[in-house]
Amino acid sequence: MLSDLPKILGTNNRINLKTGGQKRVVLLNNAATTPPFWHTIKTVNQFLQTYGAMHRGAGPHATKTYKQVEKAINTIRTFVNANHNHSIIFTENTSGAINLFARLLPLTKDDVIITSEIEHTSNNLPWHYNTNAKIVEIKAFNDGSLDYDDLKFKLGTYNNVKLIAITGASNLTGYIPDIKRISALAHQHGAKLFIDAAQLAPHRPINMIEDEIDALAFSAHKIYAPFGLGVLILPNEFLNQAPVNPGGGSIDMISEHNIVWAAKNERHQTGTWNVTGIIGLAASCELIMQTGWENILKHEKKLVKYTTEKLANISGLKLYVPKEKYFNEDRIGTFPFTLNNHHQALLSCILEHEYAIETRAGTICNHRLVKRWFNISDEKQNEIEKQIKNSNRLASYGIVRASLGIHNTKEDIDLLANALTEISKYGPKLKYQPLSEKEIFKPI
Repeated sequence: MLSDLPKILGTNNRINLKTGGQKRVVLLNNAATTPPFWHTIKTVNQFLQTYGAMHRGAGPHATKTYKQVEKAINTIRTFVNANHNHSIIFTENTSGAINLFARLLPLTKDDVIITSEIEHTSNNLPWHYNTNAKIVEIKAFNDGSLDYDDLKFKLGTYNNVKLIAITGASNLTGYIPDIKRISALAHQHGAKLFIDAAQLAPHRPINMIEDEIDALAFSAHKIYAPFGLGVLILPNEFLNQAPVNPGGGSIDMISEHNIVWAAKNERHQTGTWNVTGIIGLAASCELIMQTGWENILKHEKKLVKYTTEKLANISGLKLYVPKEKYFNEDRIGTFPFTLNNHHQALLSCILEHEYAIETRAGTICNHRLVKRWFNISDEKQNEIEKQIKNSNRLASYGIVRASLGIHNTKEDIDLLANALTEISKYGPKLKYQPLSEKEIFKPI
């Protein structure tokens, strides 16, 4: 099956371990950043042979660059099935895209934005700091799923709900909300639906038209094209205003008394575009579509179940999402866990230095749900926050997360499971010292 999937750069890299010998690097931090497709690197390298000044010059290379970028934008549009009433704006990442969207919304203190308790901070903080609207959160259950009854209650309670901003897939629990259901409720109450698709885009097909998604954002570095690009797709109606980040490229003419803004789909993308990122993302999107979502999902769903079975059987390991949720629900492959009494950052460090396995440790930008998992009281929370402010970032509670990508195999999961079993039985082979300011440990 894996032979039918796209080839990935870096899956066979090996490193020398301090414990002796070599091991292949196991890439299990894909929810943070994915490695690139070989096809994407090849496409970018070929593009760079005739790379010119996009919107900043004339000549053979500039003209070819413009045409290739226009084609790439159409590919990205097809990838999410956006309609002609949507514009695509490029930023540096999903966080940048959401912040930009928040600043473009004409909201007042009488307006309401509904989000949820399970959001990544990138789909939480921008609404608080870049709009004047009142922010209301939907409740979530301990497994990371949304309380739809609470959503209906909030929609019925608050007037002037202008936007529902929800994750398309959780980077912590793998939970995928019912987008169609939320969309129907949003539009029934006169609100628009925004989807944070950072985790959804690499794992599930997106259909903005069919699901009636009004706006969404995602990042190229989570979809096998790590070239520093974020994508914001939004209704054209929000672009008929002065740019919130004015500068080079945002105007057609300026004088002492007047400004003529550039076309609405260009004025909000200040400065020179990241054309390499656009070309790279389009290449990844194109390859995923050519591979076929049916093949990708078949592989991923099998691997999610296999990973769940392996992790659930490790003595001393606690999965914070019940295994039945992975078996019975449609979740992407993100697995939050702890092992015995190992600090999350130490466990992740042991996996790195003794087993060459990449994971992620911490609260994974989902502080409130992780806080709930650890039953942290407000008093304890205040104490932890004081220590963090004093540079002891290791004072925080947290989990280790393993997250799957298109390139992962059962062998990768076996290596992770074997490593965790050994650590559970025997502890680390090396001695480690804490680096509190950096929130990590390192071998002595």
